[in-house]
Amino acid sequence: MRLATTWFFLASLASVVVVTAPVHATDHLVLMNGDYAAMFFDPSSISIQPGDRVRWRNVTADFHTATSGTDCAPAGLWTTGTVNPAATSAFITFNTAGTYAYFCRFHCAMGMVGEVVVQQALPVKPSTWGRIKALYAPRPR
Repeated sequence: MRLATTWFFLASLASVVVVTAPVHATDHLVLMNGDYAAMFFDPSSISIQPGDRVRWRNVTADFHTATSGTDCAPAGLWTTGTVNPAATSAFITFNTAGTYAYFCRFHCAMGMVGEVVVQQALPVKPSTWGRIKALYAPRPR
């Protein structure tokens, strides 16, 4: 009987791990694009979920940055640093809901601006752990 109880407990625990496994974040890519007449981010606005990561790929022959801020003034939240031609930045992870404006430090005056919109977190479903614990809780006699 004890072996059956142990087996049931382990199987229940495994189902909890599967049910409550964290949702994996999504990686997103924004292109740093344009020519000498116009420079732009593609897409200029991207909507993501909390915990998602964004990186920027330079597809031009010029240097670019993606720097948090508005009106060509850095906000100091994050920056990709200078992204060389044909290079890709490191990932920036966005954990908090909100709209994060950014610009290219070299081409802001040309209108090279963008935004990352982090949506509100999806509601978390209650865990089944409480129900499993209840199965093994001491019962009044």
